[in-house]
Amino acid sequence: MDIGGVDVARTPWKRLVGLMGRRSVAGVQLLFPRCTSIHTCFMRVPIDVIFLDRSSKVVRIAPDVRPWRLVFGGAGAESVLEATTGFAAERQLAVGDKLVWRCD
Repeated sequence: MDIGGVDVARTPWKRLVGLMGRRSVAGVQLLFPRCTSIHTCFMRVPIDVIFLDRSSKVVRIAPDVRPWRLVFGGAGAESVLEATTGFAAERQLAVGDKLVWRCD
């Protein structure tokens, strides 16, 4: 499933800051490679969190994760995609779906 443009958190600073502090994350998808868990500390808005395996297949979806939460991907998780709330539902994402994207 093509999910469009994705920003990749490659630098230590980008990985540290992520989506923290933003008043809105509308239209933003941020991929954290080599990451199996995330926190939403210092976030202002809830987000959808999608965990992917090595081949970009969805292994877990955590929709509408509110600020100040910890989320773990579980078995098989290799990377994390953070997106605006409703992202997974709008695209009818399900565990096992293979995602493709372009890097912005």
